Amino acid sequence: MFTKVSVLVPTRQRLHCLQRMIASYWLTCGDSPCAELVFRVDDDDHETFKFLAGRGYRVVVGPRLQGYISLPTFFNELAAVAQGDVLLCGNDDMVFKTSGWPRMILDAADRYQDGIFDLGVSTHNASHFPFACVARTVVERLGFLWDPRIFWGDIFLRDVMAAFDRCVMLPQVEIVHDWVGDETSQNDIYRRDPTYWTGTHAQAVQDAVSKLRIAA
Repeated sequence: MFTKVSVLVPTRQRLHCLQRMIASYWLTCGDSPCAELVFRVDDDDHETFKFLAGRGYRVVVGPRLQGYISLPTFFNELAAVAQGDVLLCGNDDMVFKTSGWPRMILDAADRYQDGIFDLGVSTHNASHFPFACVARTVVERLGFLWDPRIFWGDIFLRDVMAAFDRCVMLPQVEIVHDWVGDETSQNDIYRRDPTYWTGTHAQAVQDAVSKLRIAA
């Protein structure tokens, strides 16, 4: 059985978002042993670190690297220290809406004891499969949570699990994504590699699917 959801949250200098996100977390699951928040902050973001460390959260501190474009590295760092056996790739601009959501996610995960799944939730960003939520088993088999070659890890994990028909929506769980991301950095990916989706992304998905099938 799966026992804990680790919500992985890279954040930088957005305390107004972070405080709202944390408040919604405590409002919907309280001091539940079924969930935890784990944060990643840049080593020059002293205000955010002080805020989080002062409240007892687990915090990974590291260099800014390329900022938003370095999200794959940040999520892999967070996965390495998280204690949960289910990993939810979050943001500081997410808002938890459903009371008792950790148990709902874990109950759904328990239907796939081989650890091959990506659980989606209800969010207003319906054009994407939101907030990749996968088993630690996947990290152990692949050697990472997000492939370091790619940028959009949520879409990467969705496409990997789609090959196993294991993208599972949980409409009863609502986690709103109040998108305030760095759109300039995202567009820069296209400028660097116009064949990203047909080349880098497609190859990363193919490699991951092959690894998971061999491991199974």
